[in-house]
Amino acid sequence: MYRWISCKRLVNKVTNEDKIFGGKYLIDPYQKCDISCLYCDAAEEAIYIKHNASDLLRKEIRYLEKAMVIIGSATDPYQTVEKHTKITREIVKILTEENFPIHILTKSNLIERDIDLLRGKNARVTFSFSTLNNDISKILEPNAPSPLQRIETLRKLSKEGIKTGIAIFPIIPFLTERDIEDIIRLSREAGASYLLYEYLELKGDVKERFLQVMERHLPEIADKLRELYSKSYKPEGYSIDDKIKYLCRIYGLRIGHE
Repeated sequence: MYRWISCKRLVNKVTNEDKIFGGKYLIDPYQKCDISCLYCDAAEEAIYIKHNASDLLRKEIRYLEKAMVIIGSATDPYQTVEKHTKITREIVKILTEENFPIHILTKSNLIERDIDLLRGKNARVTFSFSTLNNDISKILEPNAPSPLQRIETLRKLSKEGIKTGIAIFPIIPFLTERDIEDIIRLSREAGASYLLYEYLELKGDVKERFLQVMERHLPEIADKLRELYSKSYKPEGYSIDDKIKYLCRIYGLRIGHE
C-alpha cells in the first residue's frame, strides 16, 4: 500500500560525526521501503511517498552548506515505486545542479536511469550486499535486484566515470562470510573503489521474524544465530573484521568512504 504525504521538512542534519558515510545532511524521499528486506525495520506494508520533496528541497537548499548529502540513509531511494514517482530523480537533479556532493545508497538497478544526472558530478553510489546467492537473496530482500544484477549496475556506473563502492550491509553472521571474498573480488573487478560494512542488528519484532525465517530456510545457521543474539541486539563475540581487511588489501579496495 502506498500513501502520498506532505512533509514539513526534507533535509535532516547529521548531529554526530558520520564515520560510515561521511555526510552532513540526510535525505530520504520515502518513509518505509517496498524492497522489504527481512532484517530491516523499514520494511512495512504501507510506504509513504513524500510528494512535496522537491518543492521543500528547493526552499531548504538555500540554507545549506555545500557539504555531502546522503540520499537513502534509512530507506532505498530507488525502491520499486520510484520508477513511477521519479521523486529521487528530481532530488538528485536539484542537488547536482547546485553542485552539492552526494552519496547515494541503494540495492537497485533503477539508478541506471539517472546516469545522465550523475555523470561528471561530485557523486558516489554505494551498492549494498549481504550475499551473492540469488536464492538466499530472494528470502532476505525479496524485491531487490539479484546481487549479480547489482554488480552489473555498479560496472555500468563505473564505466561512466561515476565513483562507486559497496556496503556489506548487513553482515549476517555465519552467512555473509561464505561469499565475502567473491563480493569483494567481483565488485573490485566491476570498478568499486571502497567498501563499507556493518554487522546485523536485530531489534524488536524484527528479531523474531528474522530468526523464524532463518529456521525455515537456513536451519544450519539458525540455532547459532539465535544463541548469538540471545543477550544483545548486536552479535557480540562475532567478527570477520580481519578477514575483510585482508581481502580488501589483496583486491585493492579501500575501507571507508574517503
